[in-house]
Amino acid sequence: MVGTAAALPPLEAEIEVEAPVETVWRVVSDLRTMGERSPETVRMVITRRPRVGSRGVNVNRRGAVVWPTTTRITRWKPPSHDGTAALAFHVGPTDVEWSYELTPTDGGTRVVERRSSLPRPSPVVRWTARYLLGGSEQHDVELLDGMHRTLAALKAQAESCR
Repeated sequence: MVGTAAALPPLEAEIEVEAPVETVWRVVSDLRTMGERSPETVRMVITRRPRVGSRGVNVNRRGAVVWPTTTRITRWKPPSHDGTAALAFHVGPTDVEWSYELTPTDGGTRVVERRSSLPRPSPVVRWTARYLLGGSEQHDVELLDGMHRTLAALKAQAESCR
């Protein structure tokens, strides 16, 4: 039996993009292109037009290991009068929320990507993390690096749209 695991802390990365919130939103909210930016997410498929409650499936990959997760959009806030925008989705079976918050700045847009804390994972999640992903803590190190790479790709894509 794999031992119990304590919750892991949230992860956060941010970047400044030299493009308006509306442009960054067009890029980040096109969930079909998530796999082009993320080193771990190969594909994100949402079953209907994205909005709060929309559900889908993600295909993830780390080396030779490929696994599906479920996703449900929990926040969908296109740019509004306050200039901000946000997108969040719950991922199962890990029971975490991934989010992107866009805030206007003098030079463009501040983008913050977050993964909520990982609660006490189920035995299946613990086994997968331990034996296929090198352990939860190591996977979090890779996820944080992947978040920085995802944001750099988002920045390049949004800035090329100007």
